[in-house]
Amino acid sequence: MSAAFDTINRETLLNILEDIVNEDEHRIKRFLLSNTIIDTKIIGATEKKPFFSNVGTPRGDSLSPALFTIYLKHPLKEVRPVLPKPSTPLEKVLPREIAYADDVDFVAF
Repeated sequence: MSAAFDTINRETLLNILEDIVNEDEHRIKRFLLSNTIIDTKIIGATEKKPFFSNVGTPRGDSLSPALFTIYLKHPLKEVRPVLPKPSTPLEKVLPREIAYADDVDFVAF
């Protein structure tokens, strides 16, 4: 699941959060996701090569799974209204999408 966390566009996430959290919480999230420096060390190299990252959520942070869920839920909310409506009794009881953690599948009938 860590690869999924690395794909999050932070600015998009912060725009989504603007409608969900209060101003203080939003400021904290922006601080958490801003100016992230990743430090790399290559075996055999004498110095580290730090660089800035503007995508993804921090690994190991307990907030990252919740942020990813919020990020994933937003496009699903946009897609659901345009999916074909169930027309048979069986289609009405079967899910149109199956979502688990960082994986989403759409079911076609």
